Amino acid sequence: MIRSLFTVVSALLPVAAMVQSQTKPWPREVQAVYDELKAECRTGGGKFVPDRAAFAVETEVTGDGKPDWVVEYGAAHCSNQGYSAWCGTAGCMIAIFGSGRGGLTEIFSDNVRGWEPVKLDRGGTGLGLSVHGTVCGSVGADMCLQVLRWDGRKWAVAGQRRGTPEDVGTEGGEEAPPPSPGHAARWQFGGTGVGAVAAVTNHPQFAALGLRCQPGGGLYMSVVPTKALDLPAAGRPLLIGFRSHAAQTEATQPLRLEPGKPDFSGALDPATQAILTGADSDVAVYASVDGGDEWKEITYLSLAGSTAAIRSLERQCPQAVGASAAATPGQSRVVPLPVGYYIDSRIGTCAKPFADTAIYLAEDRVVMAQNSCKFTSLKMTGSQTFRQIESCPDMDGRPGPATFDYRITGPKSFETALYGDAWTHCTAAQLPAKARFYKGAKG
Repeated sequence: MIRSLFTVVSALLPVAAMVQSQTKPWPREVQAVYDELKAECRTGGGKFVPDRAAFAVETEVTGDGKPDWVVEYGAAHCSNQGYSAWCGTAGCMIAIFGSGRGGLTEIFSDNVRGWEPVKLDRGGTGLGLSVHGTVCGSVGADMCLQVLRWDGRKWAVAGQRRGTPEDVGTEGGEEAPPPSPGHAARWQFGGTGVGAVAAVTNHPQFAALGLRCQPGGGLYMSVVPTKALDLPAAGRPLLIGFRSHAAQTEATQPLRLEPGKPDFSGALDPATQAILTGADSDVAVYASVDGGDEWKEITYLSLAGSTAAIRSLERQCPQAVGASAAATPGQSRVVPLPVGYYIDSRIGTCAKPFADTAIYLAEDRVVMAQNSCKFTSLKMTGSQTFRQIESCPDMDGRPGPATFDYRITGPKSFETALYGDAWTHCTAAQLPAKARFYKGAKG
């Protein structure tokens, strides 16, 4: 917003910014604009990154004493449309919804460099704007100050002049906020076989971000968040988005909290790996705690040394697979996961699983309590996916095949492909007695 730009405009008096802090729901007209921008962004494959506090402001600029609403389009950022598709040399788009007998109606829509409510000397309130310099007959880089008066049907110019250095202060404008901390650390590689890791540290939101070999092949990612990162509700995934500046591609990496650890982990998405080993020196990073409905842009991630570190890690993965194959005790013979009980960590914990329900991953099958189907086969269908086929009776008692597809999400977790649950390993000692149903349990 403009600060003290109209104090020397003749026939005008300064007014305190008549802006209300937003603690109540937006009017439906404002919410509709927000929802439309979100839908457009997501339809175009981008991540919607809003600043809700700045997006809509309740104020009074029409002089009728009733609340109006100003919508700042520039506060709705889409990750694949530059900083904002609504800003340019003339400023950012705003829309004003004025109060009337039938509710709110859009009465203004244009690009401005700033705005504020101003009190007119004849009474009432007007709209103060900073606009493109050409409006005042100057060059675009210059400031043009304008005051508009609403007569109930249209806007009229109540005052206009070129801006002066005094209008923006001796420093040339409002004091800029301090720059956010950056990230310039190099990726490091260390260890061998199952102990190998490629990692980077000292990111403002991640104390560490690392990659390891999965026992069954492929890589998984773990991050240790700092207090600066918002975390999802218990049982919900943390989504980390990466955007390549060079390739103009994006990837979404789902991570889940590992029981008893501060780490959020998940199988590394191939698209994420491609970005981390690409041509960028750093990548834009986003985080979502609501399943990807809305995102927050966080500090960029340095990729200095990432390609070399990750390639070194990949060379260790065959040894990790061999070590896991040799270490058969406590490990499934088919799936690269520990044998034992798993609970849905979205809606329960090891000590209190939802409805005392757990499933069991045996050496060669997934076992569920009170299952009337007969096991047929369990096999890997990809580096991070596996499938179980069972023979289940239909309503007439006739057997038929039933297919269950699963996706590995971490070194001790997986999910059902269709339902997005979060099956996380628990030891038998951690579970209540009612959940320990499998007679052949080994862990």
